[in-house]
Amino acid sequence: MKKKYISALIFILLIILLSINLYINKKYDINLIQYISYSKPLSLEERSYLKEHGSLIYGADQNAPPLRYVDNEDGQYKGAIVDYIKTLSIEIGEPIEIKPLVWEKALSSLAKGKTDICDMFKSKEREKYYLFSKPFYNLRGVILTKKSEDNIKNYKDLINENVAVPKGDYAIEFLKKRSDKINFIFTKDIKRAIKLLKSGKVKAVVGDEPVVSYFVNELNLEDKTKIVNEPLYEKEVVFAVPKSEEKLIRIINKGIFNLKRKGVIQKIQQKWFGISVPISNEGMTEKVVIISAIFAIIYLGITYLFYSWNRTLKKEVKKRTEELYMSRNDLQTTFDGLTHFMIVFNKDYKIVNVNKAFCNFVNKKRENIIGKKDTDFIDMNEIHDIIKNTYINKKRYNKKIKYENRIYEISSFPLKDKEQKIIKVLLMVKDVTNIKIQEKKLMQANKMVAVGQLAAGVAHEIRNPLGLIRNYTYLLKMKFKNIDDSTKKAIKSIESSVDKASDIIDNLLNFSRISGTDKKKIHLKSFVDNILQLERKVMEKQKIDFKAISDDIDLEINQESLKHIIINLISNAIDAMPDGGKLTLKCIKNGNSLFISCSDTGIGISESDLENIFDPFFTNKGLSKGTGLGLYVLYNQVEKSGGEIKVNSKLDKGTTFEIYLPLKGEVENDK
Repeated sequence: MKKKYISALIFILLIILLSINLYINKKYDINLIQYISYSKPLSLEERSYLKEHGSLIYGADQNAPPLRYVDNEDGQYKGAIVDYIKTLSIEIGEPIEIKPLVWEKALSSLAKGKTDICDMFKSKEREKYYLFSKPFYNLRGVILTKKSEDNIKNYKDLINENVAVPKGDYAIEFLKKRSDKINFIFTKDIKRAIKLLKSGKVKAVVGDEPVVSYFVNELNLEDKTKIVNEPLYEKEVVFAVPKSEEKLIRIINKGIFNLKRKGVIQKIQQKWFGISVPISNEGMTEKVVIISAIFAIIYLGITYLFYSWNRTLKKEVKKRTEELYMSRNDLQTTFDGLTHFMIVFNKDYKIVNVNKAFCNFVNKKRENIIGKKDTDFIDMNEIHDIIKNTYINKKRYNKKIKYENRIYEISSFPLKDKEQKIIKVLLMVKDVTNIKIQEKKLMQANKMVAVGQLAAGVAHEIRNPLGLIRNYTYLLKMKFKNIDDSTKKAIKSIESSVDKASDIIDNLLNFSRISGTDKKKIHLKSFVDNILQLERKVMEKQKIDFKAISDDIDLEINQESLKHIIINLISNAIDAMPDGGKLTLKCIKNGNSLFISCSDTGIGISESDLENIFDPFFTNKGLSKGTGLGLYVLYNQVEKSGGEIKVNSKLDKGTTFEIYLPLKGEVENDK
């Protein structure tokens, strides 16, 4: 908490410092650090410099009234800036000699170090020769034309025109940067430039506004000339010193700062200009800034107090709310942490609470579930009975139910109040479908292993007597060569039966040997014929005509997977034709795939059941005729092989399964 208050105080302090800095910058054109530095008296080093240097020389334009000029009556150098120089001399404690010059010579004398100070506009060109102080007044440059001149409204209209200007004036540099097509006529001062305008030798005069206004008045040209409304520029005027005099600039800046604090420039302005043509840039800005800053600080302070109080209140409310939430929602926390469906019912069989898993199951928000009855979500009458029996018998119940081809285990738990009365019932619903599937798969796998072992054992046991029968039949043929036709026919029938039984034994042995997931080379036609041979008796018994179309090719494939696919297809087709029919099985190469098609003319599958036939435990065969896993296993085998399965069926007309198994270049040769 202390850190936050300290941060707040630092923030407010920064706001105050920024406001003070802004005010100082607006008023004195310096920052807060410079303000502190300039407020100090001249240092020993600075006083020593002035003492060694001796009197400073101020050299400037001798004919630029009312800023600076030589009075013709008494020969004294006068003007607003001259008065300012005299005040500055007193402020820094060092005499400043005043030397009136032609403006061009004033600039060159300063650059050569013959003079020490001159006031001027700051520019990039002049920066090559001078160092500049902080600004101490503002000045506008203007364009003077004849009263009748309507074509010159700004500096752009001076292009290709003759313009009079004192040589070395800042206006020359300003205009040359914007156009090189102005014809300048240079003069010694503004007065001579205005006389050229009067005589019609130039179209315009450019110069400092106070000086231009002064000479227009002196020459009685108020009715014959005008100052263009749009100023040429308005810039701050600074003191310039030779490039090497850095110490002098620091001294002058201190003097300017202290004179600004005393309001000297305003007093000089009132003396020379009245209030109509201000050279000071001070006004209401400082007052507006400081008042705005004070209001901003007060506003920020009040805002922060309200913010702190409000945040403290929110923290307290949040703390109490969290405590209440934790005390009342332990059950909800437990609910949402479980993967089973948790549903709480009241005596009216309405849902009063559910966990997140159940919300995800029904794809609805908790607030849209609470208050509904169980039948709004699960079409199971068993739930109603479980809740009712739990309330009546005051004990828990367990029950397994089947819903939408899934198996769920439902357990009820009575929730009691302090008086041990049941006020709610908690149902925990667990999806045990996958467990049941694994159990069935394990049973099926064990059964297949047992069948395989039995088939192998039976085959070996039968093969021995068959060998004896075959051998003795051969001996009979060799011993009794002259026998009647009926005996020959009997011996031939015995041999044919032995061959048939031997083929069945071979199929049984092949069936028992197929296992695992490794791909092995098979002959497709023989593989399919062997599987059909195992189902032949069943199909003949049910009067099913069957036809097998297989490519006579060798390929490498997962025998176990292919065996399951074909057996399940044939078994499903046989079950669909209890009164007989036709079964057609195709196993042919189609590009890089093995195409398997199994068509029957059985009872068919309804459109509503087509979506569910691959779901586990889905069956329409009755309780004793199927587990509902045959097509589920078939679908999984196809998926594992990266294949595709399609079903087309119509009721009472039959069903066709089409399967594509990728071979990936496994076909080795066509026989």
